[in-house]
Amino acid sequence: MTLIGLSPGIEELLLSAIVIFLITLIYRFLVNQKEMREIKEKQKEYQSKMKDLQKNNPEESKRAMAEMLALSNKQLRMSMKPMFISLIIFVAIVIPILPGLFPGNVVNLPFSLPYFGQSLEWFWWYVIVSFPLNSIFRKFLGVEI
Repeated sequence: MTLIGLSPGIEELLLSAIVIFLITLIYRFLVNQKEMREIKEKQKEYQSKMKDLQKNNPEESKRAMAEMLALSNKQLRMSMKPMFISLIIFVAIVIPILPGLFPGNVVNLPFSLPYFGQSLEWFWWYVIVSFPLNSIFRKFLGVEI
């Protein structure tokens, strides 16, 4: 059974793209992108300083490490709310709908994977397509996480 007459793998790819795009939009609007970029830039600065500080000034290195940890904690707190909303979307939409639409194997691979063989079910196909789609949408929408 297919929705629009395409192969199940292509249809799931399209549905996955819609879900991942929605999740990326949630991150775009719920996370302060400017502040997230500033945090990432500061972390890069600290990382470049850390190599020199570890050799020459261990005390200053500890302070820089503490500041990096504080920035990481802030970054994590900023992304928690959209992460929970994304989890709810995944549990409420993806898990109940996709197995019913795509029972059994969705994609036949041209090669064999260990533990999977030559075909993938809906969940593993979703996992595989979600990584590149997520990266593309984040780059396109300018989303920092």
